[in-house]
Amino acid sequence: MQWAKCARTAASNEGKIPLFINMDETSVGYNYGKGKGLVVSKHVLPPGRKHRKEPVNPSDAKTHISFLAFVTHDPTIQPKLPQIFIGNKHKFTLTLLRGLFAKVPKGYYLWREDSSWNNNVLMCKAMRLLAKHLKDYSATHKIILILDVARCHRHRTIFSLAQSLGIILMYVPAKLTWLLQPADTHVFARLKKRLRQLWLDLRVERASGEVSHHDWLVAVLELLRKLLCGFQWHSAFLSDGLLDDSRIGSRLLDALGWAAPKLVPNGILTAEQLKGLMPRRTKDAHAHIFSWALPKAKAKASPKAKAKAKAKAKGLPAALATHPGPISSGTRSKRKSHAIG
Repeated sequence: MQWAKCARTAASNEGKIPLFINMDETSVGYNYGKGKGLVVSKHVLPPGRKHRKEPVNPSDAKTHISFLAFVTHDPTIQPKLPQIFIGNKHKFTLTLLRGLFAKVPKGYYLWREDSSWNNNVLMCKAMRLLAKHLKDYSATHKIILILDVARCHRHRTIFSLAQSLGIILMYVPAKLTWLLQPADTHVFARLKKRLRQLWLDLRVERASGEVSHHDWLVAVLELLRKLLCGFQWHSAFLSDGLLDDSRIGSRLLDALGWAAPKLVPNGILTAEQLKGLMPRRTKDAHAHIFSWALPKAKAKASPKAKAKAKAKAKGLPAALATHPGPISSGTRSKRKSHAIG
């Protein structure tokens, strides 16, 4: 909450509206039929009847694609955010992508990669895409990007790119995403429940009981569009202590052992505080993560610039200050080399 408060203050100092955006990954399967549901004992089955076995493609049962979800508390900006799927070349075949081309909603992206997992390179690509989608808000809003501490989220390239894009990074401590990250506290539980029901509905509609990859992805894209833009996620960010530390949710209060909200310090975390929140192998992150709040180091002047400044202080012409030495030294040097030659 201290980190969030400091970010809000930094945005206000720039005369901008703080815009919190949570990005997190979750897996989307191609098969949700593993749930047993109501199982009838074989002893009470009618004579000659056996349990039906569900036809499941072994590949579909094990393979997933990654969904990079972007969620914000501002309902007017939520439809502007990109939503990204990452699939490997076996699940996102060229034939499949060609068939989906005209059916992908605006702002949704299907990335065909060697792996379905996110990495720092794709994360940088996603951040640039986010900045592109929100370029019309750059003059009025300050993006505060909330991430968990997954390795691909805290690579040095992420830090430097965020600085160049003017994005404030904010990390949710390890093992606390269930309590502090809106995607985990409010979004993904709804998503998983609806995905399972959607898959069952599609199976019932088909005589064969099988759902093609094309039909499944079209349905998933439509479900996500309705879910992400159909809910207002403001309450999620508020209850997680991101928008106003005086109005946090009861779940967070209970976890903190507080009877009521308390005054939260306003200032960047110290290096020691950050060290306690990040994984052990994270090195030298403080200066990079909080570059937007730390005083900028003065650039070292070049020898030429130093000489000019020194000459100016003495009242000498600048040309003399940059000369390599006394005028006569060049003459002596020439005479010496001529003699040697």
